[in-house]
Amino acid sequence: MRFTHVAASNWRNFKSLDVPVGSRLFIVGPNAAGKSNLLDLFRFLGDIARPGGGLAYSLNTRGGMKKVKNLFARNSAKGRLVIDVQLQDGDDEWRYRLSVKGEGSGRNRPFIDEEIVEFNGEVILQRPDAADEDDRELLTQTHLEQISANHKFRPLAEYFAKVEYFHLVPQVIRDPGRFGSTSGDVFGSDFIAQINEKPKKTRDAWLRRMQEALRAAVPEFETLSLEVDSAGRPHLVAGYRNWRQSPAHQNEADFSDGTLRLIGLLWTLVSAPKDGGVLLLEEPELSLNSAIVRTLPTVLAMAQRDKAMQVIMSTHAPELLDDEGVLPTEILVLEATAEGTVARMLSVIPEVAGEIAAELPTSDIVDSLISPQDLSGLINVGRA
Repeated sequence: MRFTHVAASNWRNFKSLDVPVGSRLFIVGPNAAGKSNLLDLFRFLGDIARPGGGLAYSLNTRGGMKKVKNLFARNSAKGRLVIDVQLQDGDDEWRYRLSVKGEGSGRNRPFIDEEIVEFNGEVILQRPDAADEDDRELLTQTHLEQISANHKFRPLAEYFAKVEYFHLVPQVIRDPGRFGSTSGDVFGSDFIAQINEKPKKTRDAWLRRMQEALRAAVPEFETLSLEVDSAGRPHLVAGYRNWRQSPAHQNEADFSDGTLRLIGLLWTLVSAPKDGGVLLLEEPELSLNSAIVRTLPTVLAMAQRDKAMQVIMSTHAPELLDDEGVLPTEILVLEATAEGTVARMLSVIPEVAGEIAAELPTSDIVDSLISPQDLSGLINVGRA
């Protein structure tokens, strides 16, 4: 299964969003245009569907409806937050539409205005239904999050729940206690603990695969293992070649930011489920050498081939966009406007059709669309 189309109204930066999604999607745009917020739309669906989640949880962890809804929501889609996605599973097609409004009457609870599921064009769920009319409290929860209610479309719920987000922060991995370690933290406070929780045989096999990759990417890198200290805390331990007979060892506290980010990305790829899923990557090029960044599209393509995985990423890296395998039909360009962010596929933007036809470097084409035109104010900041 994979997403084929995503539409939304009043989601964060986006007053309106309507774009196709292929097996890969590269999201580009200026700072604060909404790249992270677009990735978060897929995370939002995953948070609703996964165990322990739900609609109220997903909104509360994002600061509530007021934080999630676009500033122009009052004049758009009747003020509703709407997400409408289409997916394909072999020859079968799915559609899930969710519309949420505030409860009103001085209460801020989110209420479901509409929830629709279609399978091959046939509507198999449409809410509000008779049960909702009898008990309006039912509209505080989606059927997506309820095992007793989603049996007709459980493959859809299970697919949403497999959304995986990668944006590990090296400082958090090094010192999780300082930042407050939480289970499933997307920034990595329990990243090493998650590795330690895997069965030893599986974990060691995956670490060996990562070790080979790290030997190619990190100078003098030799070994990678996991060790538990006397206090019961697990650590990643790397061995580096040097003039001594045995390698010098370091743990995660000594790793560079780039090494930690690369280890996190490699673990995400090797541990991805065989039956696919959605991998969201937040600027995976951060702290990485440009030569490594250039290989990322190929690395991801290999992982997708073996695991039927869909990859959606934000990026500022020209080296990544200029890979010959990255097509204009895979690049989504965000533009910040006075009416919110507009999203267009690079392949359909008329202003750059000539440049695309002339096969100019993709990064140059994208740069002409998203780079600030006047940075004199930034340059002058140091003047007295």
